[in-house]
Amino acid sequence: MVTIRVETTISAPIEKCFDLARSMSAHTKTTGKSRETVVSQHDHDLLELNEEVTFEATHLGVRQQLSAKVTQFDFPSSFTDEMTKGTFRSLKHRHLFETLPDGKVKMTDEMTFESPLPPFGRLFDLIFMRGYMERFARARGLALKQLAESTFPIQTPPAP
Repeated sequence: MVTIRVETTISAPIEKCFDLARSMSAHTKTTGKSRETVVSQHDHDLLELNEEVTFEATHLGVRQQLSAKVTQFDFPSSFTDEMTKGTFRSLKHRHLFETLPDGKVKMTDEMTFESPLPPFGRLFDLIFMRGYMERFARARGLALKQLAESTFPIQTPPAP
């Protein structure tokens, strides 16, 4: 397995950063080249604990789907989503948020993943996927920073 960590510093409240990171509409706006879309049905925008979402995207020239479930949730400091279906052998994405002394927020994306077909998948991860996933996470983090520092609206979940 390979783990990458990408940190992004954002000038916005921690709650807004957290909500944008779990927003399905923000996700589709921050994934650029892969043109991700939500293909599962939801009546709200913000993912909660135990909710699952399926995205469709183009990665490495191939259109594919990935389903992930929110398995850990601690508003507004962290949440984790884990792949339940997709092309990876495994994929776990931890989203961590910390308010810095200057009032800015440090958002950390920590992804642990493993491609299929060991031992070839392991070699592929080390040679290619590590860099690809790091660039993807860095670009998404910068796009999320732009949304957080703007007036992008956040849709709150419906009341239970």
